[in-house]
Amino acid sequence: MNKKTLIADTHDIFDAFIVNGLHQNYSIYCQFPFNEELINQHSYGENFDIEFNDGYRHQQ
Repeated sequence: MNKKTLIADTHDIFDAFIVNGLHQNYSIYCQFPFNEELINQHSYGENFDIEFNDGYRHQQ
């Protein structure tokens, strides 16, 4: 995984990162709290690291 972190400041940007597969190469930091509905909309594969501003971390 690349050392750079992508910043998602909106749900739309987060969706774009996931749809384009960027979560497989970069960590993602979301500038909004964890949202279970948002997380459940996507399939992430094997290698990802997503952190939300409330401290919740979704990773594998």
